[in-house]
Formats: sequence, C-alpha cells, structure tokens
Amino acid sequence: MVLVSENSRMARYHSDESENSQQQPQEPQQTYQRRPALARWVAVLVVLFTLSIGLKVTVFNANYTAGVVSRSNVGQKVTNQLNNELESLGVSGSPVTAGIVQPYLAQGVAQLYGQAATTTIDSSELATAISTQAQTMGVTATSGMTTALVKEAQKTVKAAFSTPAMIQASAKIQRAKTLDFWLMIATVLLAIVTVMYAFSVRHVMASLGPGLALGGLLTGLIGGVGYYLLPALIPASTATVTSMITTVGRSGIGVIIFAGVAEIVLGLLVMLGHRTFRKD
Repeated sequence: MVLVSENSRMARYHSDESENSQQQPQEPQQTYQRRPALARWVAVLVVLFTLSIGLKVTVFNANYTAGVVSRSNVGQKVTNQLNNELESLGVSGSPVTAGIVQPYLAQGVAQLYGQAATTTIDSSELATAISTQAQTMGVTATSGMTTALVKEAQKTVKAAFSTPAMIQASAKIQRAKTLDFWLMIATVLLAIVTVMYAFSVRHVMASLGPGLALGGLLTGLIGGVGYYLLPALIPASTATVTSMITTVGRSGIGVIIFAGVAEIVLGLLVMLGHRTFRKD
C-alpha cells in the first residue's frame, strides 16, 4: 500500500509539471516589418534635398557662378577687353586670365542675384600679372597702370551685367533663388519630422538605405533630363544671356548628378550593412 501511494504521488507530481509546462504562454516572436512607403518617402526627401542644396551651392552661389562665367563667352569678352586695354598701355601678351577676372565677375553675378557686393577685391594678383609681363617686355609697370586696369575691370563687368537682357534675367533668377531657398527649408523640416517618426518605429537604417539608393537614382535621372532640356527651358533672351545661363546651369546639374551617384553607392552600402547586422 505504501508503494502504491508513493507511485500515485509521483505520477500526480509529473502530471502537474507537464501541465504547467504546457500552459506557459509562449513569447511572441518579433518579426521584421518592412515599410516600403517610408523608404519611398525618404527617397523623395533625398531628391528634394539634393536638388535644393545642389542649386544653392552651385547655380545660386556668386563665387561658383563667377568661376563658370569666367570660362564662358561673357568672361572671355571681359578678359579680352582688359588685355586690349593693357596692350594700349604698352603691355602685350594677354597677361589677364580667367582666374584673375573671376573676382570681378563675382561682383557682377552678385549684382545679378540682387546681392550687395560688400567684399573688397584683392588686386595683388592682377598687379603681379601685369608687372611680370611688363618686365618680360622691358616696360615699367606703375601702380597707376594697375589702378586704371582695376577700374576698367569693374566698369566692364558692371556694363556686362547691366544690359536690359541681363536685368530681365536677373528678376527671374532671383525668383528662382527664393523658391529654391523655401524648398530647402521645407525639405529640412520634413526631414526632421521623418527622422523622428523613423526612430519611433525603429526603422531608421532600414529606410535610409533604400531611400538613399532610390533617391540618388531619381536625382541622376532628373539631372540627366534637365541637362539636355535646359536650353529649351530657358526663357527667350539674347544669345549671350542664354549661353551664360546654359553653361552655369549645366555645370550645376553636373554636380547634382555626381551627388546622385554618390547617394546610390552610399545607399547600397547602408543596405548591405543593415542586412548583415540584422542577420547577426
């Protein structure tokens, strides 16, 4: 009887233990949830941010634009006129180059963009070029010669950017610049809200990689289309203005396309890294 009682207690013990183990609730497994809509929205923000920032630091930047204009027909005309002025003073050989003219053109571009040209131009590079060329020819380069040429450069640039066609283009460029500024501000604010949401759903890196890759691809496509269609999009104007805007615009678009390619590579790297760490 004692043995039967012991066996019965052991049977009940093991029976209760198996029931408790079966009744223990299993922890729900956390499954990875894809959010393609968030990644697509990030791609849109990447496109807007790249376009607005790219235009701000290139096309709507006076110094960058002056560097492009110095190598265009407008800059070449200013350079030739200054070299002709020097030749009339007895210094030939075209010592004035596009790089020397660029600071003067920057003031003209600032005038075109409606900005106040407050920076003082350093004329030492121009004076050195004149002095070096004059010594080669056995001519003495006086300070008055340099001062006269500086005034001539400022006068020539101001006249080049004060034509009726330039004034008409200036109003449209300033409106485009203002629109680009507000687009950049709106994109930054939307990006902040998107980052906060992505952190709340713990989907930052998973959306960043595809968003960068897709956004970079769209940026490159938009840039490529804009590069070839830009001349047709420019309002009718003189050949000089059209050529200058086309040259500056295509140069800025080239930078934007390069940024799009870099975003594709970065996005693929982020996607690869995220997939690797998620598997681990």
